[in-house]
Amino acid sequence: MDTTFAAQTLHCYPPAPALRGLVSHYWLSRDGGGDRHRVLPDGCVDLVLRLRDGDGAWQAFGTSTRPSDVPVEPGCVYFGIRFQPGQSRHFLPLPGRLLTDTAQPLARPADLSAERLAELIARPDPAFAVDRLLSRWLAGQPPQPRRLDGALALLSRSAAGVSVSALAARLNLSRRQLERDFLEWVGVPPKVFMGIRRSQQALALLSRPSPAAPLADIALAAGYTDQSHMTRELKRYLGVTPGAPRLPMHDVAFIQEQARAPT
Repeated sequence: MDTTFAAQTLHCYPPAPALRGLVSHYWLSRDGGGDRHRVLPDGCVDLVLRLRDGDGAWQAFGTSTRPSDVPVEPGCVYFGIRFQPGQSRHFLPLPGRLLTDTAQPLARPADLSAERLAELIARPDPAFAVDRLLSRWLAGQPPQPRRLDGALALLSRSAAGVSVSALAARLNLSRRQLERDFLEWVGVPPKVFMGIRRSQQALALLSRPSPAAPLADIALAAGYTDQSHMTRELKRYLGVTPGAPRLPMHDVAFIQEQARAPT
C-alpha cells in the first residue's frame, strides 16, 4: 500500500455463499487519515459509499488499467462493495465500458439507501445486513447469465496463459464477440484483463515473506513466458518492478484474488 495510507485500518468481510459468484467482498474503513490511497488494477468494479457527518454519497469506481491515487478525506467513513469481474452489471445502471479508469456518482444503486447503509455499517459486522439488501435486489431482477461468465470462470482457474483466440473458440464465440463482451461488462479487453490477473498473481508471489523464489520461477508460476515479460507487465499495470524495495508495501489486501474469502 502507499505509505500515505498506512494509518487507515481496512476491514474486509466475505459475502454470503449465495452471493460469492457476484460479490468478491465488502470492505470498510472507519478511520481514514486523509491524503491519498493508492489503488492497483484488479479487474473489478467497486461501489463505494462515503459518509461524513451522517451524509452519504455513492460512487462507482470502474476497472482500472493503471495504478491511481484516490483522495481519502479526513473524518470520512468509507464502505465498499467489490464485485467479481464482470458482475457489477447485475447491480449498477452503467456498463463496465463507461466506468473504466474513472468514477461515477450514483444516486441509489441497487436500491441501496445511503442513510440505511450508514446505520448498518455502524454495526460490528455489517456484512449480514448488506447481504440481505443485495439478495432482495436480485430477487426482483434475477441475474442473467452470459457466455462471458464462462470465460471469466476459465480465467479464474489459472488459465492466464491462454490466448484470446483459444478462449473464444473454447466458448464457441468469435474473438470479436468475446472482446466486445469484455469491453462492455468488464471494462477492458480480454488481453488486458489477463495481463492484470497475471500481475495480481505475480505481486502476491513477490510479496510473500522470505525466502523468496527466483524471479524466473515466479514469472512462470504467474503465467508469463519469461522474467522480462513479467517485468514489462508489472510496470504497465502496477507501476513497480519485481525488485522494487517497496513492493511488499503495496496494497495486496485490495487485490480481488487476495481478498476473495477474507476473515
